[in-house]
Amino acid sequence: MEATAIKHDVTVEEYLAFERDAEEKHILWDGEVFAMWAMAGASPTHNTIATNALGTLFNALRGGTCRVFNSDQKVWIPRKGGIVYPDATVICGRLSLREGTTDVATNPSLIIEVLSPGTESFDRAEKFAGYRSVETLRHYAMVSSQEVLVEQYTRVGDGTWTLRVLGPGDVLSFASPDLTVAVDDLYERAFEDPAAP
Repeated sequence: MEATAIKHDVTVEEYLAFERDAEEKHILWDGEVFAMWAMAGASPTHNTIATNALGTLFNALRGGTCRVFNSDQKVWIPRKGGIVYPDATVICGRLSLREGTTDVATNPSLIIEVLSPGTESFDRAEKFAGYRSVETLRHYAMVSSQEVLVEQYTRVGDGTWTLRVLGPGDVLSFASPDLTVAVDDLYERAFEDPAAP
């Protein structure tokens, strides 16, 4: 990870106590605590894409057994003893929380991360390796904030992951939850120029 840890050798319990009193979000990764905004500083483009993803997922899943969570939802990463805040998380069925916690989900089916220059290498490598240790996770989508490009990873029956690279006009297809998402819907108005002063 490119960011510098602000705490070392931290237990999950210590992290959760620290996070409850913190003014900004932090992640726990391999016993180290990192300030989220030190890694990313979300741009208007990033925020638009993340909001579009949440809205599109909510509309597609409305009335069903799956729920969409925003970037305030903590997710447990078993392989790293970590806790992260994905941009969008879908949980189907009953929400399962890590034992001893009230807000750390353990059973996401789908996670979407909007890539930022400051976090892209972490999201692609270490974080994806961590996500693969979440048994319930079936889909991981990395959405570029630099161009219209989505990389969709899907866990298949034997536990391996397949990759589809999608661009303008393409459609992401998910199973469990069963839905489709147009790539163009994720990027609606994301690259608009800011209004001139």
